[in-house]
Amino acid sequence: MASLVGGSRAAVYRMDRTPPRTWPIPAPPRGSTPGKLDGVFFDRFNFTITYRPRSRNVKPDALSRKYSPSEHTPSSILPSTCIIGALTWDIENKVLQALSNITDHPPVPRGTLFVLAELRSEVITWGHTSRLACHGGVHRTLSLIRRRFHWPAMVKDVREYVAACSTCARSKSSSSAPAGLLHPLPTPDRPWSHLAMDFVTGLPLSHGNTVILTVVDRFSKMAHFIPLPQLPTASETANLMVNHVFRHNGIPVDIVSDRGPQFTSQVWKAFCSALGATVSLTSGYHPQSN
Repeated sequence: MASLVGGSRAAVYRMDRTPPRTWPIPAPPRGSTPGKLDGVFFDRFNFTITYRPRSRNVKPDALSRKYSPSEHTPSSILPSTCIIGALTWDIENKVLQALSNITDHPPVPRGTLFVLAELRSEVITWGHTSRLACHGGVHRTLSLIRRRFHWPAMVKDVREYVAACSTCARSKSSSSAPAGLLHPLPTPDRPWSHLAMDFVTGLPLSHGNTVILTVVDRFSKMAHFIPLPQLPTASETANLMVNHVFRHNGIPVDIVSDRGPQFTSQVWKAFCSALGATVSLTSGYHPQSN
């Protein structure tokens, strides 16, 4: 500060606060007398301090503040209506040319054009695949088409078109949860400890039978084929297993079956629980498990 106010010319300094009547005096150096320094410290400087209101002291006040640039979004040169209009000129001209050949058509909302049946597919293609649409969904395609066009059953036609779009089908991400890890059936360590069973139906009549109960040993792949006249109940299935399988091969540890009514009933579960065998049901609509 001394280098700024220590010149020979008188300097005037303006501030936006009332100048103080007394100034803080720096501490005197060691060995000096404080009384002599207090009276002569500011006398060697030739300057004057005046008051200027803050409203008139704009430039110095701005330099004393931290600059904080604010985000500024430049306005577009053309409004969105002009851009949409330029992209709809071609398709609108085709629709207007087709309407010039007819004398009457159903009423449409104000500001829209009625689209004849032979041009509807082309209009939907424009509303779904143009540079303005970029393969949007059903709602975005409808929103774009409704700005200028209208015809009966427009929602149905747009839904069918979007559902059949091959580009959307290839690019659409899956919304389902990822598939879980495979859990193969445990490998048996001895014969007839783990069984797999199911019914074969829809066979032609042979000796009064149309159904075959198939029981396979998962260890040795040996099988029992039990012919039946019709599908049995849960209790009848339990009797068949005792008379044709268990009495020859012993009680199993686990029985794999599908989710048929015979194997999901409480009778079958209680039967297997009484034998000490676990019931393993396959996944729905996945016959490869059994």
